[in-house]
Amino acid sequence: VKNYLGLLEIPFRVDHRLVRGLDYYTRTVFEVQPLEEGGQSTIGGGGRYDGLIEEMGGKPAPAAGFATGLERVILNLKRQDIKVPAPAAPSALIAWLGDAAREAAFKLTAMLRREGRRCVMATGNRSLKAQMRLAHSLGVRYTVIIGEDEVAAGTVTVRTMDGGTQESVAADDVAWFLSR
Repeated sequence: VKNYLGLLEIPFRVDHRLVRGLDYYTRTVFEVQPLEEGGQSTIGGGGRYDGLIEEMGGKPAPAAGFATGLERVILNLKRQDIKVPAPAAPSALIAWLGDAAREAAFKLTAMLRREGRRCVMATGNRSLKAQMRLAHSLGVRYTVIIGEDEVAAGTVTVRTMDGGTQESVAADDVAWFLSR
């Protein structure tokens, strides 16, 4: 760990008395602290806990973890006057009607995200009109609509929000269609 920190030119200090307050840590324990702060300023910390799963009745497994205090991260960003950029808006909303369509929408949303598309899936049992209002409020370029008929046909309806046009697209071709 020390070698890799050195390669990345990340300053560190070895403290053989560091205790994270939990007795399941083994070998490596760490804390991240801002240089400007004193006690109780840890932003995050963690370490290895190779024996924890075995202690809980599982098979031996190497493990590591960490935790961070979001409030402390936010305070440090503000103190350093670092502006956090707004997240990129989604380009598509996946709207659905019916139980089978909800499952298809869930799978489609996951697939599009794996392919790097920014999209959100409508939640709850909203009407299509309410889902379209959501699409407008999010400012998405496309709304992908999936109903029971589309599920049966293996298609989706893609509505271009700025022009109001829509067309049926094979479900397997949605990612390509959204990238046009």
